[in-house]
Amino acid sequence: MKSVVLESAGNVKIEDMEEPGDIPEGYVKIRVQSVGICGSDVHYYLHGKIGDFVLRKPMILGHETGGIAKSGGASIKKGSVVAVEPGIPCGKCIYCRTGRYNLCPDMRFFATPPVDGSMVEHIVHPEGFVYSADGLTPDEASLAEPLSVGVYAARMAHLGPDSGVLINGSGPVGILTAFAAESYGANVTVVDINPERIEYAGECGFSSCINNKISRQFDSVFECSGYGHEYSIHRTARGGDLFLIGIGEEDGINPLMASIGGINIHGIFRYANTYPEAIRIIKRYRNRLAPFLRKHIDADELPGYLADGEYEKYLKTIVRI
Repeated sequence: MKSVVLESAGNVKIEDMEEPGDIPEGYVKIRVQSVGICGSDVHYYLHGKIGDFVLRKPMILGHETGGIAKSGGASIKKGSVVAVEPGIPCGKCIYCRTGRYNLCPDMRFFATPPVDGSMVEHIVHPEGFVYSADGLTPDEASLAEPLSVGVYAARMAHLGPDSGVLINGSGPVGILTAFAAESYGANVTVVDINPERIEYAGECGFSSCINNKISRQFDSVFECSGYGHEYSIHRTARGGDLFLIGIGEEDGINPLMASIGGINIHGIFRYANTYPEAIRIIKRYRNRLAPFLRKHIDADELPGYLADGEYEKYLKTIVRI
């Protein structure tokens, strides 16, 4: 079966490997059809590492996964469209036992070295982390993964009707976080420094503008750019909440300003128990999510696509496996 393998930084190959055979009890076999390209895939391609996660041997890319169940289970019907949660926690540590399994130190997460990802024709995955997405296409189902980051953050913000929210960064995760916040009734404003990104946010139905046009403060600010910490903390009201979602610079937070302003700073790392809600949000906003689904490539095209930097031209690229 076909697989997309990152051999080393800057070196992606299409390889053939053996299809999974026996399916262990409690697992589901999935025919992968759609995998979104994430910023982490690009980062591993360009640099071979993210922080302490270093590519030391070839690794299959991809973790934003939609497909078709080739076997059934207690909650999954054979032949149904499914969304695959890419992280498998240990289930035993204090974080897993208290429902915060995204913090599990022994998490095995797709396409995070040394764990293989999902850009391969078939995978076998624990049924507890496979979710029925009937009514959606596999392309749409693949959005459940990046949207889950926004769902997790919006839950932590305890948003309600008429909550004022600022999203700094109108890339894929920023706009999907905006959808999550709006689903809770919040009034959402999206800002960025890139006019093209701002256009995407507007096309998805959000109030959007260049960030220097916003001077007021918000009770909840979601920093999704990875590079706008100083801007975001200045836009957070006294006693408000700043959620750090984008991964970029290692500094930029002014601790004195946070302390004097009584600003609560929250680190957002992945997500937990979010997929059913993410799938409901996709169904609710599927027409407005159209800009995420415009660009598709075949897996065979991916090596050249990454080498040419074509992914930078689109809000999201979905790889057809």
